[in-house]
Amino acid sequence: MSSKIFYFSGTGNSLAVARELSKNLSDKGSIIPLSIYRNEETAQIDTDVLGLVFPVHFMNIPDIVKCFIKKLTFKSNPYIFAIATCNGTSGASLIELNKCLDRKGKVLSSGFVIYMPGNALVTPDDIEIERLKNYKPKVTEISTTINNRSTNKIDEKDSLKTYILSAICKSLGKRLYLTPKNVSYTSQCVGCGICKKVCHLNNIEMINKRPHWGNECSTCLACFHWCPKKAVKGGKMLNKRGRYHHPQISIEDMELKIKLESATWRKS
Repeated sequence: MSSKIFYFSGTGNSLAVARELSKNLSDKGSIIPLSIYRNEETAQIDTDVLGLVFPVHFMNIPDIVKCFIKKLTFKSNPYIFAIATCNGTSGASLIELNKCLDRKGKVLSSGFVIYMPGNALVTPDDIEIERLKNYKPKVTEISTTINNRSTNKIDEKDSLKTYILSAICKSLGKRLYLTPKNVSYTSQCVGCGICKKVCHLNNIEMINKRPHWGNECSTCLACFHWCPKKAVKGGKMLNKRGRYHHPQISIEDMELKIKLESATWRKS
């Protein structure tokens, strides 16, 4: 029996959840950044358990997760679970994910939401501390459901109102937080290249020791939060908040280049 957990993470929250979950699963396997498949035509699934761990973006699943699901080809009929990490509301994220799976002839067996410190909206310090303390017990609880192959009802509303709110949130949020048009660097930039290292879409190039952003931004805000000099700037709302990344995740953990070089499972 084997498992694969595919994750997408900007601040490290979803990676931390995926790691903790992997420790508790009876079916051992790999933790894989789904972004390594962005230039692949297909991603083959042949395991008994398939997991998806990702942050909620604008009350929905990130576009990169949707694209990844479209590429899935199945050689097995796995138990499929998903964990959405979020600061506010999960919106229609798990419902939308289930719809994406339905188009592949599959179904989401279980879906969960774990509240973590936010990367866009500010999380008060006391709530941030509480969430970092409580997410591991929540993961343990979730692992029991997965190990027992139990199913659960997705606690989200599949309504037109939810999708309208998500669309509005996405439209306004990208302008207020970060887009290829409003992202930039300040004179505090020292050319360390950390923003490039943590960008899972390889959307940042260092030219003359300064970052230049392409047009494939996923709005994960990794470049903003991981910059040690706080030199990355975006929209007005984003610039007002402090930086955050998961305290147990390092730059090396986030660096995609290292994962690509060590990945023996890339097309498996």
